[in-house]
Amino acid sequence: MNAMSFGDDLHGEPLAVDTIDSPKRELRTGIWVAAAFFVGFLGWAAFTPLDAGAMAQGSVSVSGNRQAVQHKDGGIVTALMVTEGSEVRRGDILLKISASDIVAAERGLTGEVVALLAQRARLTAERDGARHIVRPVEFSSYLAGDRALADEAMRGQRLLFDARKRSGVTERGMLGQRIAQHNQQIGGYGAQMESNRIQQRLINEELTGLRTLSERGFVSTNRLRAVERSSAQLDGDFGALRSDVARLEEAIGESRLQMVSLDRQVIEEVATQLREVQVRLDELQPRLFATRERLTQSVVRAPSNGRVVGLKVFTVGGVVAPGEMLMEIVPQDKALVVLAKASPNDADDLTSGMQTQVRFSGIQERSLPILKGKISKVSADSFEDNRTGMEYFEIEVVVPPKEMKKIAALRGENSLRAGMPAEVMVPLRERTALGYLIEPLTQTLWRAGREH
Repeated sequence: MNAMSFGDDLHGEPLAVDTIDSPKRELRTGIWVAAAFFVGFLGWAAFTPLDAGAMAQGSVSVSGNRQAVQHKDGGIVTALMVTEGSEVRRGDILLKISASDIVAAERGLTGEVVALLAQRARLTAERDGARHIVRPVEFSSYLAGDRALADEAMRGQRLLFDARKRSGVTERGMLGQRIAQHNQQIGGYGAQMESNRIQQRLINEELTGLRTLSERGFVSTNRLRAVERSSAQLDGDFGALRSDVARLEEAIGESRLQMVSLDRQVIEEVATQLREVQVRLDELQPRLFATRERLTQSVVRAPSNGRVVGLKVFTVGGVVAPGEMLMEIVPQDKALVVLAKASPNDADDLTSGMQTQVRFSGIQERSLPILKGKISKVSADSFEDNRTGMEYFEIEVVVPPKEMKKIAALRGENSLRAGMPAEVMVPLRERTALGYLIEPLTQTLWRAGREH
């Protein structure tokens, strides 16, 4: 039997050459495919950028946070306008506190201040010699009730002004009449003195002739003495008249001094009263302002647009302690922010102004978009989580309104509320996939090269 050749099978049939080379070809093909995949992967890893980012868990908040609503003085609740969750606008009345004692104090102080302002206006008119009282400018801003009070005060001061004016006119008139009477008396005495002088001149002429005749014996001595006595009487009467005139002139001077003194006395009295009134006003007006401020605070109003949370007052008639927190307002007219906790390892790379990506994990919806935000604040120091004990840096991320519209379009307005969880990713730097894969190796080699 002939030996089988290498290319024959057991039955003597020849084998195909490509059948013998097939395993080798498949091996070579596999090696080339693996090499191509490896080269392609290296190329992709070397040139494909991958962003390095910091992840931080946080929750939705609002800029400015919740605003506590308190009452400084406390008191009894007389009206409650809101309930838990009520939406309010800035300035809306939330509740009212009993203020009967404050109202009484405010009315009393208002009455005093109004009376003093009217009195000051009257005194100013008297000091300046005005014909009428000028209404205080403060009264122009008064409302109906206070305006009626001011009108009544001005009416009383006008009556007093007119009465004092008439009294002054009367006193000056009496002094003027007295001066006029004295002047008339002086005029009468002057006429008598003139008559006395004329008679004295005539008697003196008669005495001259009688003395000549008496020396010659034609006139008796008794006749001469009688005429001389008449002359002496006239001299005495003239002196008495002169004395009366001097007395009347002195009285006139005194009356004029009284008029001047009366004017000075009025001016000094008015000036003194003006000072006293102004001092009293300076004391009462700040008290009135403070009382009205307290009265305004008895009506508790919303500090901003928002929603009422944490309501502590539930019934009318309840007592509120001074400074007690009555409720909180979660603002709705302020920008949405996310307060997130960043790892201390990433804190050095986080700065204000960095762009972020925000996902609201509290909303279960696959189509919910990832929103863009910006870091507005990074805490200067780390904090410790009371629950886990882990340290973290707090970052504040602001989500602009145009991004919020994306949520509103899917979920409606006010779909995000304070306290809802959120995830924040902050892109830090770009690197390739290859760099990401070999970074642990390079870190290990870097440390190993520095060990001693």
